[in-house]
Amino acid sequence: MYSKNLHRFAILTAIFVVFLIGVGASVTSTGSGDAVPDWPLSYGTLFPRMVGGVFYEHGHRMVAGTVGILIMILMIWLLSSKQPRYVKILGVVAFVSVSLQATIGGLRVLVVSNPKIQDMVIGIFSIAHVEPIRIGIAIIHATLAEIVLCMTFLISLFTSKAWENFKAERIDVSLKIAKLYTLTFAFALIQVLLGALVRHTQAGDVIPDFPLSFGKVIPPFNNLPYESNAPFPISYAELQFKVAIHFAHRVWAFVVAGVGIYASILVIKRNVKLLKKLAKVWIGLIGVQILLGAFVVWTKLEVLITVLHVATGASILGMTLILSVLGWRVVNSAVAENNELVLSNSKV
Repeated sequence: MYSKNLHRFAILTAIFVVFLIGVGASVTSTGSGDAVPDWPLSYGTLFPRMVGGVFYEHGHRMVAGTVGILIMILMIWLLSSKQPRYVKILGVVAFVSVSLQATIGGLRVLVVSNPKIQDMVIGIFSIAHVEPIRIGIAIIHATLAEIVLCMTFLISLFTSKAWENFKAERIDVSLKIAKLYTLTFAFALIQVLLGALVRHTQAGDVIPDFPLSFGKVIPPFNNLPYESNAPFPISYAELQFKVAIHFAHRVWAFVVAGVGIYASILVIKRNVKLLKKLAKVWIGLIGVQILLGAFVVWTKLEVLITVLHVATGASILGMTLILSVLGWRVVNSAVAENNELVLSNSKV
């Protein structure tokens, strides 16, 4: 079933998905989400002038289109291959998810720029403004991006020679490791969605210092610095909300790191070959991610740093999923070995 070319193409597709997520972060970081008012065309053409915010927004669309084509090719390749059925299903899920993501991305644009769609949304949800809906659509868009990412990472794993030839040594804490990595994956997914909420509510720079928050361990929610005469003032309640989600994103990062590092240390100590290598990479990525998060604050949301932070976070999510799947395969191998041993003893 192993195909070197298929596996390499799957890896290429996964890399492009990570790149797409990073490019998407450049759109929010530069405030270019509404630079192009129409969709699926950009100012009525496929090739608008790439200036200002159009460079980021239309560039994002071009990368997204490339990813969509790659995933479509991957799905067709998988369906016509001798890969197991579950791998083929992952290919279909990836294609459906990226198609939905593109459609919802277009809706995110039109709900702001198209008066008819605005009126329809306002009428359906009985709201005064479409901003909450815009944020909600953006979060769904980001969630689908992570689903596409996870599908491509899994396909890369399942089409690899390492997966086909995987032989797990039986270790006494295999179930614990599998559960810990599964928990870490769930926590990492929450963290990615928290990060998306921070970006789309423009709360990335609401806390100006790091590792402290306004000079304290916990932000002084009842005594936050508030400028009522700012050029674009917000209510104090909105400021508290932005500080809360930003702080939650920071705290949750250390929860993810703590659980994942503990699981990785268990793997490294037991010397499970493939898992050990990936666990070391995971720990390295976590260290880089925390450092990038600090620089995002220190550089006041410098675009390149923010893009790298988002792309690294996506990579960590995909790596955690792979480690979780491999952890459960270790468990299944141990169970199968134990069943064979029991069967052998019963025959004797």
